[in-house]
Amino acid sequence: METLREPTMDDSDSESGRLIMQASDDEVFPLTWYAVMWSKELTNRPVKRKVVGKDLVLFRDGKGRVKCLEAYCSHRGADLSLGSCSHDSLHCAYHGWEFNGDGECLRIPSQPDRPIPDFSHIKAYPVQEMAGLVWVYPQDKSEARPEELRVFPELLDNKYSLSPYDATWNAHLTRVVESVLDVAHLAFVHKKTIGRRLNAEIRTMLFEVNDRNRLVIHNGGGLLEYSFPQQWILRPSEKTSQSFVNYVTFTPISASETIIFGYAGRTFLRKIPLMNWVFSRYSLKILEEDRKVVESQHPRPIPEALRMEAHVPADGPQVRFRQRWYQFMTGSEKKIRTTKS
Repeated sequence: METLREPTMDDSDSESGRLIMQASDDEVFPLTWYAVMWSKELTNRPVKRKVVGKDLVLFRDGKGRVKCLEAYCSHRGADLSLGSCSHDSLHCAYHGWEFNGDGECLRIPSQPDRPIPDFSHIKAYPVQEMAGLVWVYPQDKSEARPEELRVFPELLDNKYSLSPYDATWNAHLTRVVESVLDVAHLAFVHKKTIGRRLNAEIRTMLFEVNDRNRLVIHNGGGLLEYSFPQQWILRPSEKTSQSFVNYVTFTPISASETIIFGYAGRTFLRKIPLMNWVFSRYSLKILEEDRKVVESQHPRPIPEALRMEAHVPADGPQVRFRQRWYQFMTGSEKKIRTTKS
């Protein structure tokens, strides 16, 4: 386990403090699993969602398994979420073209006795359900080799009652992630909620990196753990019989928009009516306090080099995140560029 030193103004990835990056690098994101909707939202009707600029349609087959296709029909580009589901297929609302979960066009009603041309097929994407969320790997299923999706164990532990919440911010993914790694802002942005008893002074910022993808911040009685690139959890530093956790996962809708899916989890007050609603509403209130500030930041994504913004020791976790993001941007890890629509 590595404990990082406090960052200095000389921490950068090149002697000049700048990186060789392109102007459009704010459109590049890690190619990984992203949450796109709550499982309970996907019933017997197709639903349209967007991730990294890609318009997707999600539906359930006859066995209830979730499927994900590109959102537009190959015939005349109609929105497939306007269509209907039957057995294992999705039917276009315009001319009734029928697609299976692998994007194969199975039937063209206007010419039932003719062969179906290859150009009739559409893209399909890897998709799965976990922890009450639908996750999509935004690469063509024929090419994709996704890694195993893992979430924090609390989300799969039945002793926790999970109160869901979500919010969409007009902000780049990197700015949204930094907001949950920033302890120093709590006494100011959240002075009427979770930060009302906190001292603005931070004498020591203690955080650890167990591997390059896992960052743990010690903050009083809480541990904030970030798993690169899209998951974060707050849990108590010591195990007790009554435990509370807060989890969020981040999904880039585009280069300028991010959706946050979260759970406030607890092992207490599980059977009291409306408590899930109370915890969800309070979590959304805190997110709203953050949103106003994060959406105001300029430039929209984090700058391309550390020296382009000032840093102090309390910013250590964010500096470490930036270093990890720059490693991703300049390395050989799998990337995806947003599709402009």
